[in-house]
Amino acid sequence: MDIKKLCYIVVLTTILFTQEEILTFIPSVQLTFFLIILYGAVLGIKYASLIVLIHVLLDNLYMSSFTIFTIAPMLIGYFICLAGGYLLRNKNEYIIAVFSGICAIIYSALFIPINTFVYHVDVIAYMISDIPFVLTMVSCNVISVIFLYKPMYKLLNREINKNELIETI
Repeated sequence: MDIKKLCYIVVLTTILFTQEEILTFIPSVQLTFFLIILYGAVLGIKYASLIVLIHVLLDNLYMSSFTIFTIAPMLIGYFICLAGGYLLRNKNEYIIAVFSGICAIIYSALFIPINTFVYHVDVIAYMISDIPFVLTMVSCNVISVIFLYKPMYKLLNREINKNELIETI
């Protein structure tokens, strides 16, 4: 890996981590899924996976939630999102927006077993109390993809290609 690739990974990881932390005061509102889908589409699986892995580790260290019970569902959910972003990279932004909404639901569902079995939370109570947060996350994902995906894809893709960061796959 050369220094340009490393710098891009560092900058894009910083953007991903920072936006999430800045928006933590608004529950379930973030651009994390949008950025992971975008990174998967532009950078490909290899480099975007590295960004996701670093982000998850940093996020859990920063939030003092560094356990397998938090890291595993985050990694699974984000890697599903990343793979979809890569596979759907040439599709209409509305298709990608629907996928991002589905990612939010899957991501939230991945935490249900952890909260019910490990932390002994009633599954029905948990799911009912989580509905507003999931709906907020789905809405945020869909809206951000519809309005930001095309211009950000063009911008990032142009920048990456200009600097010949990623080999064509």
